[in-house]
Amino acid sequence: MPPERFVSTESFNDYPGESLNALVLTEQDSMTTLTITVLYQSQEIRDAVIKSGMEHGAAECYDKLAELLASLGAPGWREEQGRERFLIRSGRVG
Repeated sequence: MPPERFVSTESFNDYPGESLNALVLTEQDSMTTLTITVLYQSQEIRDAVIKSGMEHGAAECYDKLAELLASLGAPGWREEQGRERFLIRSGRVG
């Protein structure tokens, strides 16, 4: 069985503490969906990261992944048009 979940921590010099990142792969109808959830130590840190424009760098990485998958002829690969790349939720853990 291939891995379905990868969990890591991440830190940046510009922001205190670490984030907890969870990457989950789910398959339905022969299509795999990649979901990444990032948990910051506080809402203030999360808001600062969002204001930094990090989504532009992340979007560039996902675009490169899309190009790679398409070039490999990944079975069933398609880019869903009009989908939001980022869903930012506010919430509390614990």
